[in-house]
Amino acid sequence: MGIMERKDEQPQFGYGRGERPLPRLVDRDAEVIREVLRKAGCLEFSDSEDGFVVESGDEGAPFLVACTVDEWAEAEQELQRYRAALAGASMRVEPDPEDRKTLLVWMPHTA
Repeated sequence: MGIMERKDEQPQFGYGRGERPLPRLVDRDAEVIREVLRKAGCLEFSDSEDGFVVESGDEGAPFLVACTVDEWAEAEQELQRYRAALAGASMRVEPDPEDRKTLLVWMPHTA
């Protein structure tokens, strides 16, 4: 095969919502976090909606789960929902000391 990948090959961990390829374990874990939050009724950030954003925890770092809601009182409620849903899925969740609208999240297999 060489440097170029064959078009018919699937990403190692399949695809997430919206046909997002999941080639690495960290990509799959980020998608698991997104699924937990979606199932809890939390909105995901998009062009038309405020909501959560998940950034990968490369190299053993925690995932960052941010709330894009502007008003702090509403964002704080959303962060509580995120925390409850993720902790209920056996994930370790802590506030980010550098950003009050962000949570640090570790998967159960890395916590």
